[in-house]
Amino acid sequence: MNKELKLFYKKPALDSIEGWEKYSLPIGNGYFGASIFGGIEKERIQITTNEFANEFKYGGVSNFAEIHIFFAANNISGYERGLNLNDGTVYSFYKQKDIKVNRLCFYSYPDNVFVYKVASSSPISFSLKLVIPYLGVRKIEEGGRTGEVSSLDNKIIIRGKLPARDLIYEGQLSISSNGKIENKDGSCLVSSSTETTLIFAAGTSYKLCSETFFTHKGLGEDPKEKVTLLTANALKKGYKKLYQNHKNDYTSLMDRVSFSLCKEVDHRPTDELLSSYAKGENIPYLEEVYYQFGRHLLISSSRKGSLPSSLQGVWTAHDKSPWGSGFWHNINIQMNYWPSFLTNLDETFSAYVDFFKAYLTKAKENASDWIKEVYPDSYSSNSDYGWIIGTGAFAYEIEGMHLNTHSGPGTGGMTAQLFYDAYAFTLDEEMLQVAYDAIHGLAKFLNKCLKKYGNKYLCSYSASPEQILSGHWCLSDPSQQYYHTVGCAFDQQWIEENARHDIEIATKLEKIDSLVEEEKTQLGNFDSVLIGYSGQVKEYGEEHFYGEIGEYGHRHLSELVGLMPGSLITHKTPAWLDAAKLTLQYRGDYSTGWALAHRLCCYARVGDGNHCYKLLRTLLEKKTHPNLWDVHPPFQIDGNFGALTGMSEMLLQSHEGYISILPSIPDGWKNIYVKGLKARGNFIVNLSYENGLLKEVLIESNLDNEIKVFYKGIDSNTKVYDEGRIIEYSCNDNFIS
Repeated sequence: MNKELKLFYKKPALDSIEGWEKYSLPIGNGYFGASIFGGIEKERIQITTNEFANEFKYGGVSNFAEIHIFFAANNISGYERGLNLNDGTVYSFYKQKDIKVNRLCFYSYPDNVFVYKVASSSPISFSLKLVIPYLGVRKIEEGGRTGEVSSLDNKIIIRGKLPARDLIYEGQLSISSNGKIENKDGSCLVSSSTETTLIFAAGTSYKLCSETFFTHKGLGEDPKEKVTLLTANALKKGYKKLYQNHKNDYTSLMDRVSFSLCKEVDHRPTDELLSSYAKGENIPYLEEVYYQFGRHLLISSSRKGSLPSSLQGVWTAHDKSPWGSGFWHNINIQMNYWPSFLTNLDETFSAYVDFFKAYLTKAKENASDWIKEVYPDSYSSNSDYGWIIGTGAFAYEIEGMHLNTHSGPGTGGMTAQLFYDAYAFTLDEEMLQVAYDAIHGLAKFLNKCLKKYGNKYLCSYSASPEQILSGHWCLSDPSQQYYHTVGCAFDQQWIEENARHDIEIATKLEKIDSLVEEEKTQLGNFDSVLIGYSGQVKEYGEEHFYGEIGEYGHRHLSELVGLMPGSLITHKTPAWLDAAKLTLQYRGDYSTGWALAHRLCCYARVGDGNHCYKLLRTLLEKKTHPNLWDVHPPFQIDGNFGALTGMSEMLLQSHEGYISILPSIPDGWKNIYVKGLKARGNFIVNLSYENGLLKEVLIESNLDNEIKVFYKGIDSNTKVYDEGRIIEYSCNDNFIS
């Protein structure tokens, strides 16, 4: 990225849970996340790993560790702190009397360490300690932790257990300085220093493997040796090498995509930009920063070898996190990965691929258990029923289906869609096999959930996510709390999507079996999209008018999953597309942050750029904290990723079998420059749009595939070049190929 893009502020974050959520600045390497407060007298650095997680009933992911650094705080001037999106660092600087103090930190993926540097124009002194949060605040049998802090030889060490998981953890904070270092009672004092570097390495005995989802325990090795080696290697490399390794890695991902709406940098602090934006000012620079901040969050929270990005990414200061900071599967974790390929961050999806492979054995057992419970007459212990995942999932357990589930088996379809898209974007042969395992395995389960009603194949135990009868809780009968039915749109659309994908991929791999042949006969008979008397896409087959069943303005758009992220409802089905537009209008724009992001994505798919922009503004004005984290409330990271996806699909879409250029741009975006977005088929797209006119589109095929492009206004006068020479092409109805 050529332009400077950063979040910055003139005050530190508040030293509180509110301060963490609204004002701290997040960095991470997938394995760990750090929230930086930027305090002057007390710098607080909060560390999270999704491996350090209790059962959901005990709060799930918990604050792992904190580093506290104490500075003199008299006669302070010129303070600023920020997150630099160009290199993934958090900084702060100020003057104390006449001494300039500069602090900079980053979380390195290649070296798996957190690095914090303090530099000053004259010698200063400060103290620091490594903290085990929430130690002793609850009983061991209720998710409490044990631990000790020690210091020796310029190093502070924390070590302990999370007994409920048999999980051993360790963290080592090493200090190197040109000043004097003293160890005392588990802390360190640095004096007469002009340059000090802190290096923090940590680990747990968590192991991502199939056995973990049966034992629910940490099955890996004691992390002490690994952490000691990480620390020693980092100390040998030194700050400059560590920074260069981090920068090379981070920019290799971040710099793939540029997105510009204006030429100039707006030099106002981010919280001031948000305030002015909320008053109606147009600030394209803020929209650029928000976009790239979403990519920063994905790079920082999901990498090869780590657990996936959770509902809070890889950041929580809570002892008991909201919703356990889990991997929720009825839209949330899928939304986390919608932008992975579109915004050219393919590697970030690796974390979920590894997670899926690890939990698959348990998911197969869950599928078998569900068929045995719900369809006992057709159950056989020798049969393969594929796999299913319910809504909830964590580092140690996944849910299956159960009789009071609030989401039907469409959760599996929405998950399998991720693998289909991963292949569609990359055309990678290895991913094709992974996608087949996911999609065909799920098809085995979904096939057993279908019953034939006349000539229709309907899911016979079906639930539209989190909908409740007439919008009211039925607390007198817990088994009726959620609305259960036959063949709701959510389940039917995902069953049809999955069947189509299964047929396509099985054909590519020449693995046509009896199940695939059966799916071929079922296509067209799923009733996946039905139009009601209000002109709406029906959420339920038994629904006549919109809103008869369930909450009228419900946060989930479950009847429109075939529009986004699926591809059943497209411009090739104009009646369905019109019904989808009406459904979006009925559902309304008043909802949670992530739900507004899904609405933004859906409006991008129907081609309403001005409504997309209205939703983008609503997100930034009402559902975004000063640190740009999305607000449910509280903080949920899926809203950031959903907004990133929606903004990207305003610029580029490829789910209909062709590349659509600027399909949903608003009237207010007159000048756009985009570099590096990815389209299905493994195409890289750059474009420039000046004064409301498309100037140039550059499409690079990574695999030399044929291309079909749509842009409203393309005609036979358009010039098409191949490596600098004009070539012939066919042009018809705004398409060129």
